Amino acid sequence: MSHTIREYSDEDYRAIFEITMLAFAPIHESFKRILGNQVFSLVYPDWKKSHAKYLKSLCKGKDKKNILVVENDGVVVGFVSFFIFLKNKEGELGLNAVHPNHQGRGIGKKMYKAVLSRMKKRGVKFVKVGTGGDVSHLPARRAYPSIETERVRGSRSKG
Repeated sequence: MSHTIREYSDEDYRAIFEITMLAFAPIHESFKRILGNQVFSLVYPDWKKSHAKYLKSLCKGKDKKNILVVENDGVVVGFVSFFIFLKNKEGELGLNAVHPNHQGRGIGKKMYKAVLSRMKKRGVKFVKVGTGGDVSHLPARRAYPSIETERVRGSRSKG
C-alpha cells in the first residue's frame, strides 16, 4: 500500500469529518460505559456536534496549514492537526485520527513522525500531547511514546 502524507486542502474536509466521527465513536461509547448514561449525557450532550464544530474551526484560516492528511492510493485515511508555539519552542499534537478500516497499520506513527519532523525543522524542542486514560485510548498511548524520542527530545505524553 502506498501512503502519502501531505498538507490538508479544503477538498479533504468531508473525508476527515467522516474519519473523526468513525474513529471517535468507540471512544465515546467507552466513556458512556465508564460514566453511565446520565453522567455521559451531562458531560457530552452532543459529542458529534462538538467535534464537528472543533474540526471546522481547525480547517479555517491560518490553522488549516497545521493539518496533514494521509492518503492510501488517493483516498484520505487519516489526519493530524498540530500547533507550533515558536516563542516557547513548543509544539502540540492536536485532533487526529485514522479511519477504523486502516488502523493498526502504522499510519498514526507515520503521521506523528511527519509532524515531529516539521516541528524540529522549525526549532521546536518540546512536544505536548493529551489523550484519555481509558482503554479506548490505549492505541494512542502506545503510539505516542514510541515515536517521541526519534524526532524531538523531551517529548512527553499526558494522560
